[in-house]
Amino acid sequence: MLKRSDKPIVRRDAPDRARLEAGGPAPAADFFRSVDSAPAGISVRRPREVQDYALVSFTFLSVLALGLPEVLRSLAIADLPRDFIAFTADRANAVLPVRTFFLAFFLTYAGYAFAGIGDKAKLAVLLVGKFAIAAALVDGGAWLSWRYADAAWPIHLQQFLVGMAGLAIFPHTILANARLPADSGTPVRNMGKVYQYALILVAAFIAGACAIIVATVYEPEADYLRSIALLGGMGPGVFLAQQIFTGQLAGVGWLRNVVSRRRKFSPPVAVVIPAHNEAHQIRDTLLALDRAAARYDGEVRVLVMENRSSDETAKLARTVLEQCEFIAGWQVDSSQIPGKARALNRGLDLVHEDFVVRIDADTMVGENAIRIAMRHFANPHVGAVGGLPLPHEGEGLLAKVRAIEVLLRHGFVQVAYGAFGGIFGLPGMFVIYRTAAIDAVGGFVEGMNGEDTDITLRIANLGYRNVSDPAAKFHTETPDTLAFLREQRTRWFRSLYHVVAHNRSSLFVNGSVIGSVMLPFTLLNGARRAMMTPLLIYGLVTFFVFGGIYAHPDFATVVALVLGMPFVLALSVLLVWGRFDLLIHLPLYMGFRFLRSYYTLGSVLSLVYPRDGDKLFAAETPRRTPPPPPAAKRRESRRTGRREREPQSG
Repeated sequence: MLKRSDKPIVRRDAPDRARLEAGGPAPAADFFRSVDSAPAGISVRRPREVQDYALVSFTFLSVLALGLPEVLRSLAIADLPRDFIAFTADRANAVLPVRTFFLAFFLTYAGYAFAGIGDKAKLAVLLVGKFAIAAALVDGGAWLSWRYADAAWPIHLQQFLVGMAGLAIFPHTILANARLPADSGTPVRNMGKVYQYALILVAAFIAGACAIIVATVYEPEADYLRSIALLGGMGPGVFLAQQIFTGQLAGVGWLRNVVSRRRKFSPPVAVVIPAHNEAHQIRDTLLALDRAAARYDGEVRVLVMENRSSDETAKLARTVLEQCEFIAGWQVDSSQIPGKARALNRGLDLVHEDFVVRIDADTMVGENAIRIAMRHFANPHVGAVGGLPLPHEGEGLLAKVRAIEVLLRHGFVQVAYGAFGGIFGLPGMFVIYRTAAIDAVGGFVEGMNGEDTDITLRIANLGYRNVSDPAAKFHTETPDTLAFLREQRTRWFRSLYHVVAHNRSSLFVNGSVIGSVMLPFTLLNGARRAMMTPLLIYGLVTFFVFGGIYAHPDFATVVALVLGMPFVLALSVLLVWGRFDLLIHLPLYMGFRFLRSYYTLGSVLSLVYPRDGDKLFAAETPRRTPPPPPAAKRRESRRTGRREREPQSG
């Protein structure tokens, strides 16, 4: 049995003095900035004040749009329809002013988008025009139903349909008009499977039935939960059913992970580490990797791809690698060409193993992470495997908030997606790829954000299955300043539009569950997140300023929508994971969600709207190399005990 290294390792929460005494320098003030912070041509770095001014303008427009019709009505100048509703047969209920919210939001976004005056006006016309058409269609349907079928649509149904249309119009307009990467051209061989859609429908049916039972059999209890803003101010249906639906799928996904990793599998792997100004933490990263190599039965070779650093990243990496005991071989490569994706592609050129482990230079892999994750590759249809990106312990309050966020996203929701083969993005902080799959898609895309999500999506489009297994744990750096956090989240949220644009040909193709369900859902969810902070402002304005006019949303509705059910879900996930130490930080996490929404709004304001004829950006995937040679395939076949076959989705 290999002994574990007894070399001391500096804790990530150690002060700079301790780090210096251990041989590692303190980080530079802006070490987190790079060419990837705002890729040229398709994004722009804008001052934080832009989104502040946008929120102030949105508040002003909301008050104006809500108040002007009431003023005109009180002065008997004009009897304008409330919330711009042309027709409703359900006049017994007050109107939830959904349409006014979208009108104010769309005008605000167009006014602050990075575009010329004429392009701003065009964007406003497109957003408002599409929304007006959607509202007219819904109101027309309500009138036809009342006129010819003697059936009155509830006003809340009309507003719900209009709201969903607004969520869809926002990303659709961005993808059609912003300057974004051109389609990758990766063939979509991923075919939709009957069991995938059957699983989704069965889970949805059970969730809906449970919500109906709660609303009827347990009506007094549901009314009480609504009154304290934990179940939604307008009924338990959507709020409760969504969580039950996801919980069922998470259980199936967890079981699927257990079955998938049941077989031992430990072929040689190459670890590629892109590093830019990481001298302050490269030592911890490499020593953690050495401990993981000690627990893995196969060979682990390390490639540090130093990328235009202004510190001593390369020198320190060589020094530490010389001290490692369990790494089979290593190489430090330096380049003056900027960009993480370019560094990764250089590393791929040096890989001859059948599997590539990609980790960031601020990641400390768990001792069992490689061993656990590699077991999934015993199935030749698995193309990529990721794990659970926990923050380093002891890094302060933001690390606690990040831990809750990770357990929700990667320890619950992502596992649910894995139940039906819906995973299309794995964080590049730690992910393992099948080399043949990377070669087939041409490597990492350069010149855009989200190269990690992009490559796993293209691998899935080829028919491979992606796996997210929380049992493969690793620890990553948490931003310690608001400037660092803003740069990180703006880059992450902007990548949604970069990645979808780069893979737009996979939308609604072949019945793929990723292209037909997951990508559209993610776009809607991204739009919701960008609107969440404005929605909170709007709800407060509606309640405190116009509360005597609109019966909804009352205060319980607003709080339940933005705090109630998310709080219950976060609490449940922490209890399941046994992280009782994080319960006290739940209120802080609920506030962090609005900071996250604030940064999401900033990310969509950083997109570029060019003049006509200049909308597509040619993002490069330079490694258009052939599949591995037959010898490599034979080596893999001997390890897996089966012949190489064309991958299938699922």
